[in-house]
Amino acid sequence: MKEELIIIGGGIAGVSCALYAKRAGLQPVIFEKSALGGQLNYINYVDNYPGVKLGTRGGEFLNILGSSLKELDIKVIEEEVTKVTQKEERINVYVNKGEYEAFSLVIATGASFRRLEVEGEEEFIGRGVSWCAVCDGYFFKGKEVVVVGGGNIAVEDALYLSSICKKIYLIHRRDKLRALDYLQKEVFKKENIKILWNSTVKKIRGKDFVEEVVIENNKENKIDTLKVNAVFIAIGITPNTQIYRGLIDMNEEGFIITDENMATSSPYIYACGDCRRRPLRQLITAAGEGAIAALSVYRQLKGSYVSY
Repeated sequence: MKEELIIIGGGIAGVSCALYAKRAGLQPVIFEKSALGGQLNYINYVDNYPGVKLGTRGGEFLNILGSSLKELDIKVIEEEVTKVTQKEERINVYVNKGEYEAFSLVIATGASFRRLEVEGEEEFIGRGVSWCAVCDGYFFKGKEVVVVGGGNIAVEDALYLSSICKKIYLIHRRDKLRALDYLQKEVFKKENIKILWNSTVKKIRGKDFVEEVVIENNKENKIDTLKVNAVFIAIGITPNTQIYRGLIDMNEEGFIITDENMATSSPYIYACGDCRRRPLRQLITAAGEGAIAALSVYRQLKGSYVSY
């Protein structure tokens, strides 16, 4: 049986795409290799999504999304997609236990945050360890926090947090930042941002929440402990797009290139969410892109436009 629309990825982008596609009259199928919800599984509180009560737990929001899928009878297949091929209008999606064929495909596989791979990092996810200053910074208003990294995102996170937090320690493993010059100038002006050069985080410790980090100065071979309430990790992200190389166009980092309709370089294949090249990575933007992808698929398959 040929599926009308296969969506790979069950994060908010994929779920939004499925909901809009179903309401438009399509029959979407979601493939998700692990837990439905994507990054929502790592978010303690959702505090910046319009229409969702401030302080709503990520798990609660995920339950709402899951209920919506059930109410609309949208099928979710718990399988890992291992390969995708396309020959003219035929799209084949391969999983460990078989093969599926689709008229159209939406890739919503997201991206993975690069980890520090240190003791305490996994333990305190959602309890002081975060990869999103914009998402979680407000919860640490007036507190002392750490930002790890030296690129644009790390410096932008430190600047953003400087108006919320009491003090920010920007920890960078080298003796110079990689961020753009104008960002560096801004961060050097901030009195509540202290840069710890040639340093790396070795441990994250606490009881119920983050209480301190152990850092090592790799130039002086010196170990110090910082009393902080949060660790914001900004050492990059890796798009989950490896299996699509050669199928569709990507940039050097592996992010999928699309137009404003979420269309990729291959006909009948679309992408949305954190796996595509985009300026802002938030739940709200991922959801919007999922909706756009669904309506683009509808227009291509049905030859008309549907509007809500």
